[in-house]
Amino acid sequence: MSGIITKVFRLPVQFPLIRGMVSYAIIWPTCSVVQEYLEHGTTLENADRSRAARYGIFGTFFMAPVFYNWMKYTSRFFKSKTLSTAITRAVIEQVSYSPLAMAYFFFGMSALEGKSFNDCVDEVREKFWPTYKIGAIFWPTAQTINFYFVSEKNRIVFVSAASFVWTVYLAHVKSRNKIIESVIDEIDLSEEINIQQQQNQQRQQQDIKTHARNPEG
Repeated sequence: MSGIITKVFRLPVQFPLIRGMVSYAIIWPTCSVVQEYLEHGTTLENADRSRAARYGIFGTFFMAPVFYNWMKYTSRFFKSKTLSTAITRAVIEQVSYSPLAMAYFFFGMSALEGKSFNDCVDEVREKFWPTYKIGAIFWPTAQTINFYFVSEKNRIVFVSAASFVWTVYLAHVKSRNKIIESVIDEIDLSEEINIQQQQNQQRQQQDIKTHARNPEG
């Protein structure tokens, strides 16, 4: 029994992809919940669990494998761990990996929500460029800080923290259409209530006029 347990715990070491998938399975749903809390004060009990589950599924089975293979591929070309290498890598990622990853994220998450192909494409068109511009500032800055001010032993931790912040931001951008739709629904409901109130007032006024003309009725 102990041998089986030992083999299970060795899996993340022997297979880095599994370690990455397990990490994403925890981090991405957490980012979804954190984003809800920061924007709406939503507690863990009231968090959108289906949304968190979608983040877990997408992060685990889609983003983790893509990111792992990207890192494995680029590591062949960026073997030295210097500031110039980190900045160069960040810049190259911004013009190669990041655009694809962002489009992949918005399209994939929309697909998991059950949206049509055209709706998924529209979401990518709407949110890609604003998000990309923020990322083009965020990641080179984070990499520069990482190599200038963070000790080598803590750099992986810093990058993980930066990734967490970035995923929370992605969750914020992804949820914006839902907020807008919710506001529109509230406005529509308010307008319907106002129309009903006006109609009721008109009926009451008509009844008063009718009663005034025919008091015996």
